[in-house]
Amino acid sequence: MEKTNVERIKLCCAKCGFTIEEYTATELAEVPRKAKRYKYLLNKSSICPTCLASGRLKEVRTTEEATAAPAPQVEANSSTAAPVQHEAVPDSPTPMMDELAKGPWPSHAKELKQTKYPVPMYEEALQKRTTQWGYGGYVSLPGVAAGVLVRASARPDITKGSNFLRIMDPCGNFFKTDAMRGLCDIADKYAYGLLHLLSTGGDLEMLGIPTENLRPAVAEINKLGFDVGSTGDDYRTSEECVGPAKCDLALYDTLGFRYAWYQRFLDDIQYPRFPHKVKCKFSGCPNDCVRGAQKTDIFVVGVFRDLPRIDQQKVKAWVKGGGDIGLICTRCPGGCMQWDQAKGLSIDGDSCYRCMYCINKVSGIRPGGDRGVAILVGGKMRGKYGPMLAKVLVPFMKAEPPHYKEVFDVIEKLTEVYDANARKKERLGDFLLRIGMNEFFQLMGIEPSPLLLGQPRTNLYYHWEREEVKDERQP
Repeated sequence: MEKTNVERIKLCCAKCGFTIEEYTATELAEVPRKAKRYKYLLNKSSICPTCLASGRLKEVRTTEEATAAPAPQVEANSSTAAPVQHEAVPDSPTPMMDELAKGPWPSHAKELKQTKYPVPMYEEALQKRTTQWGYGGYVSLPGVAAGVLVRASARPDITKGSNFLRIMDPCGNFFKTDAMRGLCDIADKYAYGLLHLLSTGGDLEMLGIPTENLRPAVAEINKLGFDVGSTGDDYRTSEECVGPAKCDLALYDTLGFRYAWYQRFLDDIQYPRFPHKVKCKFSGCPNDCVRGAQKTDIFVVGVFRDLPRIDQQKVKAWVKGGGDIGLICTRCPGGCMQWDQAKGLSIDGDSCYRCMYCINKVSGIRPGGDRGVAILVGGKMRGKYGPMLAKVLVPFMKAEPPHYKEVFDVIEKLTEVYDANARKKERLGDFLLRIGMNEFFQLMGIEPSPLLLGQPRTNLYYHWEREEVKDERQP
């Protein structure tokens, strides 16, 4: 076995030693994106997510031995079959893409060559095992303040940077066939002939549009009935679960809610004005199929206040058919379920979390009838202080269609507070970490509720408000 030395570089909190980022020396030498982030973090003041200490990060370099397995040796007289040798295309400029195109199955490499995409960039990425495109910023056009992004080229000798458009998709991603054909025709006419369906933010993206083609492309997209937006420091394109269109667990109409959200906040989607981007997701129930609690600054989720509804006959039929009701009761997070062969299933309301576990497992249990939404804030997957889960701002409120005015008033208020008090390029979650939820509740004018408890106290010390503290040392 061959042994090699691997140098690792860690950026750690100077106080507690918590590792914020970790790289290898090879990564910093070969991956420009990681080298750029490493220099950025090294030269800025950061807050440790563990001890909350503020200051410069400490660089720690270590060397480890790594063992690489040697390539297997095949004996000349071995009875095992020799590896298949593919015929190389003579003098092909894209040998690795040609290899991907072989075989009876459809090949994305083969299809890519039929578009206007600069295939040498993809071949270079395969050979170097990293993309040759980089982030290039946003572009604003007269009348189009958001929706246009630039992809910078790391190989200007192959191609220059290109633009792409973010197009707002219809609710539930239900596209009419003639609309989709129209978008494909525009992509063929003005761009590479490629559509990105769909991005993690729920956008439809049209790739490879030269700057001179942006205005006519946007004009034709608007004629089809679509808007562009969702770039810069604005509301990004929201994403919702399919909701009542397909799922019987939806506790509010996510599709209608998202449509009303566009009607209310379209200007803030297309014209950036916030300290940083604001992502929104809408889930019909606590199952959270769109991962809103993990990924978005503002998350609206369907909830119910009463107990789950139990159809005892269906539950008994489920048990009779082989369902393990004992396992369900044991694994209930709140420990609130009891099963009696004669009386059936019962739920203790004081211990029930309304977490959907039993509802997902047993066909005879459905969500309660007192339904509404909860509003959570501050979730994100990455950023200055790393991933954060969203925190509950409003545990329950009614969502009244078709305008959902009460819910949208709260969302508008919290974004105004964020806009007025956050620092430039500070995500909502980072803003909450800096000022604390207590001050955010005061700015929002919302009375904190015991329902907002994150976790039990770990000590008995009471944190008094500053104005309540009296200095008894004064005469």
